[in-house]
Parts: sequence; structure tokens; C-alpha cells
Amino acid sequence: MNISSETVPGYFFCERPFLPDYAPVDEDHPIRPQDPYALSKHFGEQLMDAAVRRSDIRCVSLRPSWVQHEGNYERNLGPQVREPGEIGAGLWSYTDVYDLADAIVLAVESDLPGHEVFYIAAPDNAGGHDFATTLRRVHGGAIELRELSRPDSSGLSSAKAMRLLGYRPKRSWRDYLDEDGRARAK
Repeated sequence: MNISSETVPGYFFCERPFLPDYAPVDEDHPIRPQDPYALSKHFGEQLMDAAVRRSDIRCVSLRPSWVQHEGNYERNLGPQVREPGEIGAGLWSYTDVYDLADAIVLAVESDLPGHEVFYIAAPDNAGGHDFATTLRRVHGGAIELRELSRPDSSGLSSAKAMRLLGYRPKRSWRDYLDEDGRARAK
């Protein structure tokens, strides 16, 4: 089991900025890291590949999106609920910490052969905005738009994790924030 990162493709913290080739981004997206963090996470995935080649072990690498918990939804996602910003790189994706914990359990219990890599993200985007409209407004036609699972889709696809691990995210920013991006009363 390896915790990797959504940053592996390289478009998050790059010195020479570039956009993803397409969205929602999936595990087939080209890998072009420039920064030490993304490069180290990619190297971790390559170590898993090497371990599988030299032994009979199985490995799963999870690439979670921006992890949120009860205490930071309002600060981190509240502004995106009110108005999608120009953050761009994460394509408005996020992961609830408890959904990530569920994905880790599924990965550890998996009997998949070899080494598999999975994106872990909420199915909706931070703010629940129409993804296609927001993508076009912020990036024009610079990013190829692929089929969306829902209008308020995340910019990262967890379809492979759903198909092969049985991952089913159960939580959304809507569980913690109202439509104005403010914390719901407990």
C-alpha cells in the first residue's frame, strides 16, 4: 500500500506551467512532474512497480485529491462554493478524509495482482458547479473535456477505483457546508 498524490502528473506545482491534457484526469494521463513533491510521489509508484517485478507481492498506490475534514471544509472549500476560483490545477477536486480512509481499507484488503494506481476523489467538485461550464470559463478550450459522470463532476476520475476496488465515496462538501459555503450547525 502506497499513498501517492494527485500531483503526480506534474501540472500542480510546476516551474513551467502547463495544464492537464484532458479532464476529468484519470490514471492514463501523461506523467510530467517538475517539482520535488510530485517527482517523489511518482518515484514511490515506480518503487512499487519494481517491488512487484522482483517478488510476489501486490501493491496499490492511491492518489488522493485535496483531503478535507470537518475542521477545514469552510476555510478551504467555502470560497469555491460561493464562486469557483481560478485555482485551476486541482480542477476543483477534493476528497473527504473518511472516504480516503475507506479507500485505504479497500486497497489493503485488495487481492489485485501486480501494482495498480487509483485516483481517489469525491464524485462532485468543490462547490457543485457545472464542471463543463466552469472549465470553459476558466481555461477556454485549452483542456480537452471528456465524458462527465455528472454535471458537477470532479476534475479527477475515480472510475477505476470504483470498478476495481469497489470504492464508493459517501461524503460531500454538502454534508458540512450550506449553499453559501458556511459550516452547517452541528
